Amino acid sequence: QWLEQDFVTVYRPRTRVVLSGQTIEAQAVARLAEASGYDVIAMAPGGVRPVADIIDPFTAVVLLHHELDAEAAILEIALRSPGFYIGALGSTRTHRRRVERLRAMAFRRDDIARIKAPIGMFGPTRDATSLALSVLADVAAARLVAYA
Repeated sequence: QWLEQDFVTVYRPRTRVVLSGQTIEAQAVARLAEASGYDVIAMAPGGVRPVADIIDPFTAVVLLHHELDAEAAILEIALRSPGFYIGALGSTRTHRRRVERLRAMAFRRDDIARIKAPIGMFGPTRDATSLALSVLADVAAARLVAYA
């Protein structure tokens, strides 16, 4: 695009998806994200520390745990990061419990509001592949807004 007398082109890095969860849903999201051209980093159980250094404004954090305790450490890191998307698996009731825990830890309302939960673009899904499509559609839509 032209900016006065200069032609300016913006190059952005590949979108990164940090994926946390050892579930069939996480495997489906990883496969679809890789096929979509995203740089996927699947978190090993307990491997939280190094991830703090790689979450940048071009990173989506996807939490696919069935227990709040399992996601707690990575969620705290994600909320303190500049990542453009944070999504978490679970029902509306589970998310209310998540919010209560985060408030008790002194996270601000606007930080907590960054969490997309229940995760995904469309409602409850019946299988892992449908959930993966829903999650990645949501990430793609958020990416368009964040990169605008």
